[in-house]
Amino acid sequence: MPDRPPVFVHLLPSLMPPGCLIGGTAVVIDVLRATTVMIQALASGCQAIIPCLEIDEAQDVHGRLSAGTAFLGGERGGRPIPGFDLGNSPADYTPDRCRGKTLVMTTTNGTRAIRACQQADRVYVAGFVNLAAMARRLEQVLDGPNPQPVHLVCAGTGGEISWEDTLLAGSIFRALSFFHGQYTPAGNDSARLAEHAAPRNFTDLCQMLRAGTGGQNVQKIGLEKDINDCCQVDRYSILASWQPQPSPGQITVER
Repeated sequence: MPDRPPVFVHLLPSLMPPGCLIGGTAVVIDVLRATTVMIQALASGCQAIIPCLEIDEAQDVHGRLSAGTAFLGGERGGRPIPGFDLGNSPADYTPDRCRGKTLVMTTTNGTRAIRACQQADRVYVAGFVNLAAMARRLEQVLDGPNPQPVHLVCAGTGGEISWEDTLLAGSIFRALSFFHGQYTPAGNDSARLAEHAAPRNFTDLCQMLRAGTGGQNVQKIGLEKDINDCCQVDRYSILASWQPQPSPGQITVER
């Protein structure tokens, strides 16, 4: 059996070498909380999510959609944006709010990380809430008829490397390392670092997420309950993929 392509971890979007995503599959990770919210929203029945860079871009996109078909969600500094329908708390994205609607979303880190990945052939978003499903899909990417390298892209927190994103990247890489007994090479040292940081089991995952700067920030604004929602490993089996064209593209459930 031929060697698998490597798995790279990029601990921040700004640390990706120019052009490195071309011909590869990217997975964007923003555990606290954007990618967790996206998976939750899609699982609750959103037809699509439109990731925007700025507040005014989100408002403009929302204004061009038919009345009653879309709503605004996101955060700045962790807090809900004035005039938006929802913030960045996963539990707020209920079926009553999401079913059949389009979510237009902008966040401090997550939506920017997604938009930074447009050169990849395929782009997914991941959280601990769909870890196993994401690993199974990436196994197909690595072992399929046209295997590709995988790039795990961490959104970070305010331009700094984040603990929780690193933990998930390492957990995904570890799941792939010996999938079905076949070795998956690390593409860079960040992948090796992330794998060594990843927990051996998820018994204390919520506590681990609270310990990082991102988790501390969420607690400081009184939203510790969000951390509990973000550490629900394998709560969902859906895959969320982003099609970047036409810009700003849409994130939908991969069928």
